[in-house]
Amino acid sequence: MNDRPHLIVPVETAARELDAKLLLSLFAVNEGMTVTLGNKALLNLRIGGLKPGIYLSHNFNAGRDRIISLARRLGHTVAAWDEEGLVWINEEIYRRRRASASAMAHLDLLLLWGDEQAKALRPVTEHLRAKISISGNPRADLLRPELRGLYSGRVEALKAELGGFILVNSNFGWINHSLAKSRHGPVDEHLQEVSAKSGFPFAYLQHRYNIYRAFTSVIPRIAARFPERKIVVRPHPSENREGWAAEVGGVPNVIVRYDNDLIPWLLAASHILQNGCTTAVETAMLGRAAISFRPLIVPEHEIPQPHRVSHTARNEAELIALLSDRSVTDAVPATFSSALDEMVEGLHGPLASARIAGEMSRVLRSSNAKPASARRLIAKGGSLIRRLEKSVLRHVPGSASQAHYVSQKFPPVSATEIAARLSGFASRLSLPEPRVTQVSDRIFSIEPASSRN
Repeated sequence: MNDRPHLIVPVETAARELDAKLLLSLFAVNEGMTVTLGNKALLNLRIGGLKPGIYLSHNFNAGRDRIISLARRLGHTVAAWDEEGLVWINEEIYRRRRASASAMAHLDLLLLWGDEQAKALRPVTEHLRAKISISGNPRADLLRPELRGLYSGRVEALKAELGGFILVNSNFGWINHSLAKSRHGPVDEHLQEVSAKSGFPFAYLQHRYNIYRAFTSVIPRIAARFPERKIVVRPHPSENREGWAAEVGGVPNVIVRYDNDLIPWLLAASHILQNGCTTAVETAMLGRAAISFRPLIVPEHEIPQPHRVSHTARNEAELIALLSDRSVTDAVPATFSSALDEMVEGLHGPLASARIAGEMSRVLRSSNAKPASARRLIAKGGSLIRRLEKSVLRHVPGSASQAHYVSQKFPPVSATEIAARLSGFASRLSLPEPRVTQVSDRIFSIEPASSRN
């Protein structure tokens, strides 16, 4: 192992995170770091054997308490952002579900999407030891004009294949979860189980279930109203795709489809339909406007951020009218821009990826995370125990450690594909191309092309 600073980047959901974290890795290499990037589940199993560096957690909720504490005890400096920190129901529920005091106490660097998230977290960050940076996020960088052109080939291919299609972005992961038990029993019983597991209020989940049923009902009617157009339902990465196929897959011009490239779909679609989905905010960052289908409006259960940057359809007639207007997706009111500025830092000026890589480099240089050798040895034992536990959970039905679920969220990818993506970013940004080496299944080392171990 070389003596360069080391950045460890777990990726949970490839469609959501992979390109953004590769972009961050490119800037980290430019800062003089070596990056180990890979599937979160597989990379965390190897954490006990990794060279100490800066470990980037994809969130800081209670589910990360153990791995963040373990990383710190192993001698890693710990940074975190929240992949789901862009949209939420309200500030109190967001803090309760997503901000663990235990996890945050071990952080050295907390990276925030923008002013709105910073305000929501202020009650739990006022006395935090970690450096707090309102930095934006590399996911927003990918949507900026200087990078979105990378997806033009895929955009044109989708248009050629599907014509002026309507994209339905589903956001019903907890209602239609891939790992859920059979839902043939009473709905309320299922929702009570989901509430206990997720931390969402039961009444909120009832509302989301009713919205889900409204979508499954309206999609066939949209298809009948526009028989010449394809309706593409894109499930959330955690969703049961077969569930959607059972609901609407029998309609001739409806397609249930998921792949790992979201941005081309947002750019290629004639219309984008959703309710409470982060993709509406991402669509707005692309200079486009999604449609929020809101047949049931219950203020205390709404996810407000996507609605603030979307056109609203309150019933089927309003929805049909918007879908009939081919200009509506590119008709973006000025109010959307001001709403985005509150939510996301770094939409202009230096890329968030560059700023974050610089912050990480500075924090790593000043960190005193190195533990006593005895403490690190004990932590390595803890890492081994965790690895054994996860190996058992791989065979437990409903566990997020099951191999098929891990692969659903992060399918196998080659070093050649990783290198090609990095090469595209480097070319666009006039940065040197790094060298990519596959360490193991879905784990890669990224370092300067001229490096020598």
